[in-house]
Amino acid sequence: MSRSFRPVKEIRNLHSSCFVEPEELIALLHDLAARVGTASDEHEYGDNKAVWLEDGNKVLDYVEADERFDAASFKDSMEEQGTAVNKNDLTTLIENMRSLVKQWRSSIGERGELVFYIDAC
Repeated sequence: MSRSFRPVKEIRNLHSSCFVEPEELIALLHDLAARVGTASDEHEYGDNKAVWLEDGNKVLDYVEADERFDAASFKDSMEEQGTAVNKNDLTTLIENMRSLVKQWRSSIGERGELVFYIDAC
């Protein structure tokens, strides 16, 4: 079996508090990717979980400007998928994400991907 490897340039950007449980945040990120029509995946690295989003610009454009990026819409969508989340906590998270979009744009990789590390929340 053939395998490959490559070095990765890791840049730590401005972080956000989770405001919700890690599983809820991961569900939100996957839901966000689905809404904008891009692929997503998750991996575990020791204590960290990473969520990879294929088209980071598309995701951040949605977070920054789309009116549908709101707690009510995501709460309903996440609950349909079996993930219960507190609407007030989700509202705070979404507002915080929206305020960090400009800084997060510098984290988009050469191929357009965006990776979020979810540390212990």
